[in-house]
Amino acid sequence: MAITARQSQALHDLTTRGVLSADQESAVRDALEETGAPPRVADRVTELAAYVGGGLVLGGAALLLGLSWEDMSRLTRVGVLGAATVLLLVAAVAVGGRSVRAVTDVRRRVVSTLFSLAVVTAAFTAGTAVSSREFVVGATTGFVVAVAAYLLVPTALACLTLAAAAIATVIAWTTEYAADVPLVIGVALFALGLIGALLSLVDVLRPVPLALAVSAATALFGAQQPLGSNAWVAYALTAGLAAACFAAYLGVHSTVLLVAGVVATTIVVPEVVWDLTDGAVGGGVLLLVAGAVLLATSLVSTWLRRHR
Repeated sequence: MAITARQSQALHDLTTRGVLSADQESAVRDALEETGAPPRVADRVTELAAYVGGGLVLGGAALLLGLSWEDMSRLTRVGVLGAATVLLLVAAVAVGGRSVRAVTDVRRRVVSTLFSLAVVTAAFTAGTAVSSREFVVGATTGFVVAVAAYLLVPTALACLTLAAAAIATVIAWTTEYAADVPLVIGVALFALGLIGALLSLVDVLRPVPLALAVSAATALFGAQQPLGSNAWVAYALTAGLAAACFAAYLGVHSTVLLVAGVVATTIVVPEVVWDLTDGAVGGGVLLLVAGAVLLATSLVSTWLRRHR
């Protein structure tokens, strides 16, 4: 079997006490899992069957609705999607048992997959049940279910599902109520990324490297959204993200933060140069500027690693 729940908790306690960093914990965990006994064939068959079964439930519901959507009443549509959601949730609970955190890694992956599929069907169920603001209601419902799924089974897939649901919810609310959509959605996604990074650094979102990477990507994507209508806001947000990543790296030794800071810096400096010169510089000059910025940030990152 792979690493046990008690071993996993003991390893995490070392990280909490500062004996290990988050990256070191992930490396040790991966090494232990790789050297463990191979999973039983029965576990693999069960895992595969759960994946295929969950996919068939979702695909069957989508096919049924796709072929008969116009002929179905709203109540029938909600019934089909709701039944698929309940089936996925019941299957997840049945596989997980009374204590999901104490089961084997194979069963945890199965439960996490079924919950993630249920997030999708729950979102569509809620969106179909209402006659207005379907995107807002559906995305918000999916986010609530994703939060519950992550709290029950905090796996990498659950973390990605939660991130996707959170992004969809932010986009839904901003596009529904914001006057200046690019600006508001950019600032909202930027704030969402920062919140996600903060929760990752305090070990609420796990695995930490993945949560940090998703959070940084979300913040960078949001920072670039106002580029067309409010370019200097986009520059300020992107530069602020780079500065925040470099500053956080001084306290938290995570390569993800360093890479995110380098990427944000390499993006924002050529953008500012292009804007200040009113597009007069050619592509070769921009490449030269981007290369110089990349070299400079590489030197800064080297100094930061040595300082650490």
